[in-house]
Amino acid sequence: MDIIRLTEPVVVSHGKRKDPPAPLVDPSGIKRKILDIPYSSASDVLKLDLYLPEDGDGPFPTIVFFHGGAFWGGAKNDFQCLYALNGIFHGYAVASVEYRLADEAVFPAAVLDCKTAVRFLRANAGKYQLDPERMAVMGDSAGAYMAAMVGSSAGNPVFNMPDMEYPGESDAVQAVVGLFGAYDLVTVSGIGEEQLTNPEGIDGMPEIPEDVFLGLVCRDHPEIVHFAWPGAYITKECPPTLIQAGTADELVGYQCSVDLVDRINAVCGEDRAELQTFEGATHGDQVYSLKENEKRLFDFIDRYLK
Repeated sequence: MDIIRLTEPVVVSHGKRKDPPAPLVDPSGIKRKILDIPYSSASDVLKLDLYLPEDGDGPFPTIVFFHGGAFWGGAKNDFQCLYALNGIFHGYAVASVEYRLADEAVFPAAVLDCKTAVRFLRANAGKYQLDPERMAVMGDSAGAYMAAMVGSSAGNPVFNMPDMEYPGESDAVQAVVGLFGAYDLVTVSGIGEEQLTNPEGIDGMPEIPEDVFLGLVCRDHPEIVHFAWPGAYITKECPPTLIQAGTADELVGYQCSVDLVDRINAVCGEDRAELQTFEGATHGDQVYSLKENEKRLFDFIDRYLK
């Protein structure tokens, strides 16, 4: 499994700003991969990287990964994709997706991108050796929000834009995995306000990324922001969901995860969503990267995709 390596931290340019230096994945040791596949014409940034298991002809069950980065940072090929990328050693194809960030377009653009990526992969399943009936979404932080929105809003006509791509394909998935997710944007925006130390913003961006993402001050408009909460779209068809969260998460708040799990189970029954709690874990804590947690994640996905 050492064929997946990280580069030295580099600056990633994306849209109007540059992220702080972060390590990128060096995929040169992965035998079967297709990088920078365009999946939508809505923006030049909308590409995905696809990785396949070393052996077999498929069709492979697929994990679609969305990176975090406070809705205005991160990249499909940075270190975050390692949460999912080891799936190639568990028999999964892994697609790591770029979506529009808050400096380029506000909600619901990024959610629409992520749903389009699922439909694109389903439409091209035969071409890429994928099983269109076995797909899971996974993400961390803001990417966990995207995964939860994809899972909860599947088939909801509210998100069917007139110019949507691959309209004949379903955006439904068979499982959702979210790691330290930013689900309740009112709460996360409030935490950002409390922690704000640079009133001029970060790298030229307004100071609270969730407010940029929604195009309003989230904590001043909870009745509007409610409709950007994954819990607002839960139906009895919501896919099985695994949420992992730390009780000491200083950036998104543990209660965000508790509330989403409670909402799913209230609508769907007590076993539809599972909350795995890490006592004392902070945002992006190393506990999420441990081998024993990799086993937890893939044990859950195996249950619904194999």
